[in-house]
Amino acid sequence: MSNYLFVYGTLKRRSRHPMARHLAQAACFVGVGRIAGRLYNLGRFPGLKEPRSNEDRVQGDVYDLGLDAEATLATMDAYENAESPPPTPYERLAEAVTLDTGGTLMAWVYWYRGTIREEGFIATGSYEDNCDPA
Repeated sequence: MSNYLFVYGTLKRRSRHPMARHLAQAACFVGVGRIAGRLYNLGRFPGLKEPRSNEDRVQGDVYDLGLDAEATLATMDAYENAESPPPTPYERLAEAVTLDTGGTLMAWVYWYRGTIREEGFIATGSYEDNCDPA
């Protein structure tokens, strides 16, 4: 379906998490983008939920997964399942992402299906924990 992946948390390019480095080596960074949604701090990682208004946007990085898209997605799925063991509260779906440089593309996105606490809402739409400064 899509060869792109939108990441908004521990897999972002500036993240110090080892899986972020793995993704950066396995795929090609396309740019920064935004998706309609609400971001929540869940402790060690964030969770993306559906938007409640037109202003709800989440910022993240877009990667082109290239020829090894299936293998890279399998690795990312395993990582998401390890962070949140089955029954996993993450669901990977293809969604429209608007690039900061212009244009829209379809990319895989991990939606959080677990419960959240509203006080964990990240109003900026950008998860910066575990990230190096911009």
